[in-house]
Amino acid sequence: MTLLDHLPPHRPLRVEYEEALGHALEALVATTPHRRRFHWRPSVVVGVSIGIAVAGGAAAAAYVEYQPVTNHASAHCYSLPSLSSNNGTTVVAVGSPSSPAQVSNALQTCGMLWQDGFLEPGVPHIINVTGNTTLHPVPSLVVCTMPDGAAGVFPGDTRLCGRLGLPVARVTTGKGP
Repeated sequence: MTLLDHLPPHRPLRVEYEEALGHALEALVATTPHRRRFHWRPSVVVGVSIGIAVAGGAAAAAYVEYQPVTNHASAHCYSLPSLSSNNGTTVVAVGSPSSPAQVSNALQTCGMLWQDGFLEPGVPHIINVTGNTTLHPVPSLVVCTMPDGAAGVFPGDTRLCGRLGLPVARVTTGKGP
């Protein structure tokens, strides 16, 4: 037998104790700090969603795809930041076949065409220069890998390759595998 087996019968509280206990319980609930539940407002949800989308878009825009030049037979020097067929000229890529210098040599060769005046900003075709050549300003040039694997040298920066749907040409140093 345990002590719980011999509990006295239930006795009702007196009314004044019952009321005092009720008031004490109400006071305790009123003074206890409530955890406030955060409600997402639609404007907050939309704002956060737009922020995530913009950050993701910026990250995608900042990402630059690199691809090596695999077609070393020729390179194309473009005079406009466009893939139009009547734009610039094709040159034979300089350097020994399959050498890592192909991309940098294509860049140098196209740079010389700009410097000698054969390519001019806004002129879609090569210019026939006769007589003495003067040194012309060379715009910022970027090498993109064309769909056939050749080097395409454009006036512009690495973002231009992405706008044209082309990867930036990866220049290898020739060291290592």
